[in-house]
Amino acid sequence: MLHEVSLVLVGVVILAYGLEFLFSHLDDPREPRRATPTVPVIGHILGFLRGGFDYYGTTSQKTDAEIYTIGILNFKVYITHATRLTQMIQRSKTLSFRPFLQVSNKVVTDETHALFNGELLENFSAVSKETLTPGPRLDVQNLRMGHELLTEIDDMLKGSDVQLLEWAKHAIVQATGAGLYGVQHPFRDPEIENALWTWEDRRPRLDVGFDPLNRGYNARAKVFEAFRKYFSNMPDDASPIIRERQKILAQNGICEEDRYKMQAILSTAAYPNTVPTLFWTVYEIYSRPELLEAVRQEIANKAVRRSDDGFILDLAALQTECHILLSAYQETQRTRHSQVAFRMVLEDTLLDGQYLLKKGNVLHIPAKPTHMDTSIWGPQAAVFDPYRFVPAGAGEEARERTKIVPSSFLPWGRPPYMCPARQFASTEILMTMALLALRVDLTPANGEGWGKPAVRSGMEVPTIPRPKEDMRLRVTTRKEGAGRWAVAIGVGKTRISLASG
Repeated sequence: MLHEVSLVLVGVVILAYGLEFLFSHLDDPREPRRATPTVPVIGHILGFLRGGFDYYGTTSQKTDAEIYTIGILNFKVYITHATRLTQMIQRSKTLSFRPFLQVSNKVVTDETHALFNGELLENFSAVSKETLTPGPRLDVQNLRMGHELLTEIDDMLKGSDVQLLEWAKHAIVQATGAGLYGVQHPFRDPEIENALWTWEDRRPRLDVGFDPLNRGYNARAKVFEAFRKYFSNMPDDASPIIRERQKILAQNGICEEDRYKMQAILSTAAYPNTVPTLFWTVYEIYSRPELLEAVRQEIANKAVRRSDDGFILDLAALQTECHILLSAYQETQRTRHSQVAFRMVLEDTLLDGQYLLKKGNVLHIPAKPTHMDTSIWGPQAAVFDPYRFVPAGAGEEARERTKIVPSSFLPWGRPPYMCPARQFASTEILMTMALLALRVDLTPANGEGWGKPAVRSGMEVPTIPRPKEDMRLRVTTRKEGAGRWAVAIGVGKTRISLASG
C-alpha cells in the first residue's frame, strides 16, 4: 500500500513539472519570461493565499528582469514596476484599466453590464472626478464629515478605553456616510453597518462564488435593501457625486434595481482602505512621543483658533499648512501600502518593441517594490521617516532630502487612473488625526508599550493590510484640548499637496 501511494505521489509530481514545462514552452518567446514557482502549478497560488499582493515583493526580489510573468497553467499575469516601462504603459491605449470599472455581471443584469461601458462609463467616471474636485461642493461634504467626527471623538472620550480598529471602522463609516449620503445615511442603522463589514470581509470569496453559508450574500442583500430605501426617497443633503451618478445611470437606461446596487458597490469601496490607513497613522504618530508633540504643536499653532467657549479647527489651514502631519500620513501609506495597478491587455501589445503582452491577459504594476526602491527613496527606503515628505524649511531643521517624484508615490494609483476621492479621503484622515491629537491621549491599555502589531496576510480587499489583532488603548482627555470644539471651512486653498498630485 505504501509503495502504491509513493508511486502515485511520484506520478503527481512528474505530471505537475510536466505541465509547468509544457505551458511555459507554449508561450510566445517574445513574452516576458515566467517566474518559477516554488511548487509547480500551485506554487503561485499558495504564494497569493499566504501573502496576498505582498507576494509580488517576493517574486520581484528573485529576478532582475524589468517585466516577468506569473503563470498558472494558461492563465498569465504580467508584472512590472520598472519606471521606464510604466511610463509607456500609462500612454498605451491597448493596456487599459477601464474594464475593471465595470460592475460584475454576477450582481447586476446582463443588460446593465453591457450598457455600463463606452460613453456611459466615461461619463460616469468624469462625474466622479468632477464632484470630488476640491472646491465649494467638496467643502460642504468635508464639513458634514467633520461634524460627525466631532461626535465620534466626544463618544470616545466618554469611555476609559477603546479598541482602535473597531473605533476606526465605526468612525469612518459614520463620517464618510454623512459626507456622501447626508446626515441620515443608510449606515446609521447598526444592523446595516455590521452587514457592510460582513460583506467586506467576505467579498474576495463572493468574487469567486464561494460562500457556502451565504453569510456574505445575505449581508450584501441587507446593504442593497438599505440603499433601495435610501434612493426611493433620497434626502436633500445627498452629495453631488451621489446625485449625479444616479442621474447619469437613470438617463442611460439602467434599471432602478441595478442603480442602487451599483451605487452601493462603488460608493462603499472607500471604507476598506481608509480604516486601516487611519489605524496605522494613529499607531505611527502616537507610538513616537516626539513626533506626536511636533504634530500637536504644528496643528495648534497653524490650524486652530480660540472661540468663546473652546476651539475651532480651520480645515483650509489643516489641509495646506500642517506639513509634518501630512508627511507622517503619507509615509504611513508609503511603507504599508500593497496597492497594485491593474491593466487589461485589450490587444496584442509589443511594449518597448521587445515585450509581447498577449490579448486577454492582465498586467499588474505593484507599488511596494517601487516604495522600497533605494534608488528612488535613498538607502533608508525601508525605514519609517515621518519627515520624508516635509518641504525643505517647513517645520523641521534643514537637511538633505531625496526629491520625491509623483510617479514614485503610488497609494492612489498611477496616472491617468488616479483615485478621484484622494482629496476627500485624505481630508478625513487628517481631520481625524488632528482632532485626536489635540483632544485625546492614547496609550496601550496593557501597559507594555506600542510594540509592532502583526498584520493580516493573504488576499484581502484593502490594499493597506489590517492588523492581525485589534489594539486596546486607554483614553484620557487632554487638559489642553478640553472645551467645545467646532470645524470651519476656513479661507484659502483647499487642495492638499499630496505627493502623488
